[in-house]
Order: sequence, then structure tokens, then C-alpha cells
Amino acid sequence: MTKEDNVTEVLSKDGVNSVDLKTFENKETVTLDEVSEKFNTTSWATRIVYNERFGGVLIKQNPGEGNRLHYHPDADECWVILEGEWEWYIDGIGKRIVKKNDIVTVKKNVNHKITCIGDKPGIRFAITKPDVEHIYED
Repeated sequence: MTKEDNVTEVLSKDGVNSVDLKTFENKETVTLDEVSEKFNTTSWATRIVYNERFGGVLIKQNPGEGNRLHYHPDADECWVILEGEWEWYIDGIGKRIVKKNDIVTVKKNVNHKITCIGDKPGIRFAITKPDVEHIYED
């Protein structure tokens, strides 16, 4: 079992090319266009909100990209799908396809894996406790 709680390291290992935790953090207003213009890579992540209660990260990935199977031992997590289509695997539920305007919630201690599918990139807004611990099976 591997434990990780460094957001930049987690996202980089999940194949995200560019991670920026400061530029848009806690700004009063942020647009997707503004964020997209900053990055010149095909996949990116940027933290939008960070406080003592929760953190929120925008993540853009291409079809076939996503995260590794993992769970969080002490926090639920949710995502708002802003663009594209994603395949979610959630233990106890199985696979499900979600798309723009869908909201997905996974309880703590439940394995889950996210993969962008279809023919265009996807963007999701992930929300959970700050610096949440990710547990991966070795």
C-alpha cells in the first residue's frame, strides 16, 4: 500500500503535464477560459480554492488519461463535470459514464478510478478536504 498526500505529486503521477497550485487559488472569480489560456499543455490542473475545510482543483485530461485506483481514508470526495465524458469506477457500484453537468460523490474508504473517454478532453472540478491522503494498492 502506498500513501500520498502531495497534490502536485499525485496529479503528476496520474499523467497531468502541468500543475499550478497558486495562480488561481482563492481568487474571487475564475473562468475556464482564463485557466485554459494560461496553460499550453494538453493536460493541466490548477487549485481554485484552498482553506482549512476543503480544497478544489480543476483538472483537464485527454481521452485515455485519468487517475489510478485509490481511496481516501478520512474524506469523501466529489466532482463536478465541466467538459467531456468520464468513466468512473466506484467499488460497490461498478463503472458509470458521466458527462457535463453531472456531479459524482464518493464516500471515504471507497476505491475509485476516473478515466476521460470519448474523442475530446474533459475537465472536472474535484472537491475534498485539503491535502487529502490517497491510498493506492501496490
